[in-house]
Amino acid sequence: MPPRQKKERHFSQNNSPHFPFEEPPFRLSMGLLKTPIEEWFEIFDPEERAFQMEEKRRLLAIYHDDIFMAHPSSFAASTEVLNLMLKHLPAFRPDLYLRNRDVIKLQSQLKFKEEVWSTDLNKNGIHPLDLAARLVQEDLIIMLPPDPKKNQTSTGWWLAAGSVAFPSRWSLREKFGQPMDIIHAPVPFYKEQIQTTVDNFFNHMPCDEIYARRNWSLYDNSSLRHDGAGKPSKITQNPITSSNAGERLWLRVERQTLRKLKKTGAIFFTIRIHLRQLKHIVGFDGIARRLSKALLALPQEMQAYKQTDVFADSAQAYLNKF
Repeated sequence: MPPRQKKERHFSQNNSPHFPFEEPPFRLSMGLLKTPIEEWFEIFDPEERAFQMEEKRRLLAIYHDDIFMAHPSSFAASTEVLNLMLKHLPAFRPDLYLRNRDVIKLQSQLKFKEEVWSTDLNKNGIHPLDLAARLVQEDLIIMLPPDPKKNQTSTGWWLAAGSVAFPSRWSLREKFGQPMDIIHAPVPFYKEQIQTTVDNFFNHMPCDEIYARRNWSLYDNSSLRHDGAGKPSKITQNPITSSNAGERLWLRVERQTLRKLKKTGAIFFTIRIHLRQLKHIVGFDGIARRLSKALLALPQEMQAYKQTDVFADSAQAYLNKF
């Protein structure tokens, strides 16, 4: 597990774009919304972008074999993803991306230093999905349809490639090559409530439409990478209380997009992490009340899965002040 970031960051603390708290009662759902092409990737605060891109570079340099994995059968889909992104990013963000023949330039901005990457796959020696993930803040995943040649006890869409620098308490190494039902086995109520819906949607999803969904949880630190390999939390030694919860807790939102690729038929996921200190979001109108109700509505199984059970009462007491 990478060392915890020591530098306190203040980017966009008052401009958190996602508060995905649903009204009670709790029920697991896909929560998909069709998304316009211009919102495929989320680029907001330039300082946040610079930090997340730099952190991704740092982690890739240390943990590349844990962050990036690709089955040989995913190469065509990975190439399709890269080509789509090489076309999309300069078209929608020409201030940040410049494409020139066999080169893509990530232009300097605020604290982000210019980078130039060759896009000639015959020369650059980089897997296309590995390169694609270095262009954006998002983590990237490719799912392929069932393969009758794979000797699996369970069949279904399976994780064939990924570049995941910022997982939320899961490991790409453990999920790589697994089908959807195995990947989501730890999620409470997944099998009973939405597994069939997910499978049907994947099978019949139209090509090149983009859908987005969001997950949320509260974390007791601001690390971007949670791969399940870290040391146990120190909450028991230094408890979170209603007095310090605003400082000690962070709202972590995963914004995912799904797109079925037209040429290969693979499903392409992007995962963007938004991380905001709790004290910086309670000032938004009605957010403290909405988060409190959503947290209170979580069943015990989901509280344990999200690992909010150890400080939920303190978070509630803090939120109730607003």
